[in-house]
Amino acid sequence: MIVKQQHFVPQCYLKNFANEEHRLFVWDKIKKVSYPSHVKNIAQERYFNDFPDSLLPDELRDKTKSQVIENDLSKVESRFGEFLAQIIDCLEEIEKKNLFDSLGVLDKEAKKNFSPFLTLQIVRTNMFRQKIKGLFQSAYNLKTRLDEALLRNKNNIEEIIFPDIENSTNSIELDDLINVGIEDYSIMQHLLHISNVLDQGLDSEISTILSGHIWLFGINSTSIPLWTSDNPIVIKQHQNFGTGLTSHGVQIAYPISSKHILIMFESDCWYKLKTYDGMSASLSENYVKEYNKLQMIQCCRQAYSSEKNFDLLRT
Repeated sequence: MIVKQQHFVPQCYLKNFANEEHRLFVWDKIKKVSYPSHVKNIAQERYFNDFPDSLLPDELRDKTKSQVIENDLSKVESRFGEFLAQIIDCLEEIEKKNLFDSLGVLDKEAKKNFSPFLTLQIVRTNMFRQKIKGLFQSAYNLKTRLDEALLRNKNNIEEIIFPDIENSTNSIELDDLINVGIEDYSIMQHLLHISNVLDQGLDSEISTILSGHIWLFGINSTSIPLWTSDNPIVIKQHQNFGTGLTSHGVQIAYPISSKHILIMFESDCWYKLKTYDGMSASLSENYVKEYNKLQMIQCCRQAYSSEKNFDLLRT
């Protein structure tokens, strides 16, 4: 079966922010409008995970053959949905019985097993693709400027600037980039990156980084639902130490439902929280608003909520 609407945020995840009919509210930060939508129609794009025809040999230019990434993602999403449901059930039990200080949510091994799902979500988004495209656009612009300088000075500018650098299998092939176009080349490189993450699983560098952080699950008992977005894993930097996954004091926040959020704390700065690793805590209204604001700011285009309450950030 050919899949046309392909999600970069799984539907099984988005349903945790929707009503029983799987509908939620969307905020479009470009058009500055909000509207209701079914989860099947958001955080998706037609043939988003298909390899471009311009980069495929003739025998693979068939939609069923070019959808290998989409098929692999579907299999992973099935396991992810089950894992996520177990976490949410545990958090609901903790809240119901007030077991915040006595019952953990995930142990070290479970953190390690859940981290590849988080890694995959980080790299599969449209936001991540746009960052890749930006890098290739910069490389193309540099190549253009070098060529212009070459014409003006009648010298081999590349040999002057990079005299001893040999070709690397990991380098950007500018000729290929120019021949197929930045858009298609960016899509291909993005899909290859996703494929690498799928292959590496527990062994990927990002998974190792995430599982090494201190994990704390926030339970939202306020009247304000947690939001998510088309780029659901967001970064809160500590002071001015940067927004990398390993930056000193960084917090990596991932809402998993309207009532629950996973917050990963960089362990060197937040070492006092180590005894709470894998545990849960109640969220105040101010923290809910703060994490919702991060979703609004760091989304690619859309934020999602179970209620039409996006004006809360203006108060």
